[in-house]
Amino acid sequence: MTRPDDADPRTPDDANVPGGRPVGDSGDAGHDADHDGAPAGTPGEPVELGWGRDPGDPAGPAAVDANSTVGAVSTAQAADGDDAAGDAAVGAADERPADARSMKTVPPALWVWFAAVLLLVGGLGFLAGDRFGPGGGAGDGVNLAGATAGSNDGGPVAKEDGTYDATIMGPRAGSAIATMEDIAEVHRRDEADPFALGAVDAPVVMTMFSDFECPFCARYAQDTQPNLIADYVDSGLLRIEWNDSAGTPPSAQAAQAGRAAAAQGKFWEFQDAAFDAAVAKGNGHPEFTVDELVEIARTAGVEDVDLFKKQIEDGTWEKPVQEANAYAQSIGVQGTPMFVIGATPLSGALPEENFRDTIELELMKAERAEQ
Repeated sequence: MTRPDDADPRTPDDANVPGGRPVGDSGDAGHDADHDGAPAGTPGEPVELGWGRDPGDPAGPAAVDANSTVGAVSTAQAADGDDAAGDAAVGAADERPADARSMKTVPPALWVWFAAVLLLVGGLGFLAGDRFGPGGGAGDGVNLAGATAGSNDGGPVAKEDGTYDATIMGPRAGSAIATMEDIAEVHRRDEADPFALGAVDAPVVMTMFSDFECPFCARYAQDTQPNLIADYVDSGLLRIEWNDSAGTPPSAQAAQAGRAAAAQGKFWEFQDAAFDAAVAKGNGHPEFTVDELVEIARTAGVEDVDLFKKQIEDGTWEKPVQEANAYAQSIGVQGTPMFVIGATPLSGALPEENFRDTIELELMKAERAEQ
């Protein structure tokens, strides 16, 4: 059963920002309820396209418009019984040039040569666009705008005692989000953030609101995130920042476990292991026990598992999780997973192409802003 905090990718949840558009509203009216019941041929009505004659056309080539003079004998000639005029018309039709040819008479070898030329021209055009196009040679479709990659990717900065600040949450320090115009402030770009992955000075940041108990979050984490990391994060083009949005007691407990792992510098390893374990339990809500969370921590490489377990049981990270939930609700996040890429919100476990297209668009904006 799907809970209200799980955004179905087919019908992503909208999230209202105070004083502005919903955070999850990307402006796409493709699933707008106003389109239901629209007459055929209007937006919202699927149109079937096919090949061949239109079903509304006359049945065959013999059907000719009554007002047309093409292929028809003048009604005045017919009324006058002018057989000579009719014979002349027939004779004129028979007197075609002797060298008139159809497409079928072209030698097959010529068609082959013509197809080869088209393939050659098309291939040269592709290579030219690939080499000299906007991406400066990025033939894999990544960073087509040629944006400058970030270089500050030393990972989160540890505290003096060697642990990490697992209390971090909320938007950029010193900022607030009141309307959609402030939405880019969700990106913290904090060097000490253990919930961030990628260069702090990457041209684009993707902030996510997620839940370890959410099956759609698991789908994104397993199907899409690894490819985004390989193509964009590892190359310094994208930074990913996690935010808790845990609406149930099992979700809150799992979020506290995530912060216990983050305090030891193992949040992203814990995230991977947790979603793997969630999928292994089925497509529903795993409702992890403390012992299961401890096993996930071991898989993730958390060094002090005893401390990890103690912090879950004594509620060390309960308050930061509550504050993170309040922050998510304050900006209108109503379902998970929820993303803000640059200044563009996305909602749900959408196809990977949606993320790539949005990242490329935001890279283009970043490149233009530098010029």
